[in-house]
Amino acid sequence: MPFSIVCLEDIPAAAGTLALRPSKNLLTGETALQRKYGTLTTMEIDLLTLASSIFACDLAFKRGDREEITRNISLSVPVVNLAAFESVLDDIIYALFRLSHDAWTITFVQKPGVPEPSHRWQATARGKVLLFSGGLDSFAAALQFGNSGEIVHLISHVTANQTVSGAQEILSEYLNKRFPKQFQRTAIRVGGRTTTNFPFPSDSDREDTQRTRSFLFLSLAGITARRIGISDVVVIAENGQLAIHVPLTAARISAFSTHTAHPEFIDLMGKILNRLLRYPIEITNPFLYYTKGEVVKDAVTHHSKIVPSAVSCWKASRVSGKNHCGSCIPCLVRRIGIESNGSKIDEYKRDLLNERILKLSHDDEGKRNLVELAEFVKVFKAEKSKAALLDIYPELNSEYIDLEKAINMYRRFADEAVNVFDNYPNVKVLLN
Repeated sequence: MPFSIVCLEDIPAAAGTLALRPSKNLLTGETALQRKYGTLTTMEIDLLTLASSIFACDLAFKRGDREEITRNISLSVPVVNLAAFESVLDDIIYALFRLSHDAWTITFVQKPGVPEPSHRWQATARGKVLLFSGGLDSFAAALQFGNSGEIVHLISHVTANQTVSGAQEILSEYLNKRFPKQFQRTAIRVGGRTTTNFPFPSDSDREDTQRTRSFLFLSLAGITARRIGISDVVVIAENGQLAIHVPLTAARISAFSTHTAHPEFIDLMGKILNRLLRYPIEITNPFLYYTKGEVVKDAVTHHSKIVPSAVSCWKASRVSGKNHCGSCIPCLVRRIGIESNGSKIDEYKRDLLNERILKLSHDDEGKRNLVELAEFVKVFKAEKSKAALLDIYPELNSEYIDLEKAINMYRRFADEAVNVFDNYPNVKVLLN
């Protein structure tokens, strides 16, 4: 069982234990936020320590294959505001399970200090806080808010991934030029790193799915919203296909499907932040019932030159010469979304749609992703009844999802995919 402990002192780690030391091999974001907003409260520091530790564990402990994909992770975190965190412990563990489908055990221990006093944080500012990842969906949301005259504070989580951090910089600069004085951005470096006496796994030994990133991202946004005085809206922008993210096949159930923007997680995370920060924060996803094609339509139509700068690929940091691998699910969904709007971009390392798909090896990852995506499209093109679709995708039967809107969204995606696949004979045969 992977075990991690957040250390307050320079103590050696026991065998099999990853020791995380804030400001040494664990960057929590505290320094960046203090530069922006002044001295942080103990609650804010506690929340940053927890969120960064969770993210570091997610990176440090690689998943196994197939039946070994689910991990058991134990984490011990010292916090000043012990009672507050213990009151939401069950919610945090369930939220992490929904995100990563791992078995998390979290223990909070008392840290010396004075708990955050009761304070009436004033909600006086207008605008929104938007998670700004460098991807096409968050850029599309920024454009939408810019066009409507909103004041927007962009929150970016920065890692050593130069491709993604570069995309954030380029897109942010574009927004500032296009919408003067409407956008501000805070970029915060959080994650693990190797330092003297406190090692951290190297890039090649890390897990690359980063499914708990949205717990960290939303924690950063929640603190920012409270500090700025924006009370109503923290926005996580993700197209409905990948937000609801029903599994393409039965083989992708549980740990094989990500839920980083799932509406149940978003609702639960809002409650956690409200309890801990004692501040009214509503997290919304304006694109929950929109396809990728619908989300990117304005960007592709009116901002086509900057669209290639947005990065959607899960493997962007490991692709040389291009920003997108072309074979992961986000790349395929992005390509369908862009091409369904009449645009083509030479941005993929692998031009999978033009390959002879049926001739590829059965263990080819790109072939598997495309074949399963085509099977998914066929289900929603078949005009199956609501009952039949619920039988196939019981995940849609949720109090957090409008079933009618979700089904219609997936049917529209199927139409977009068919229209794009019709242009590629080697892919079109997969729909027969």
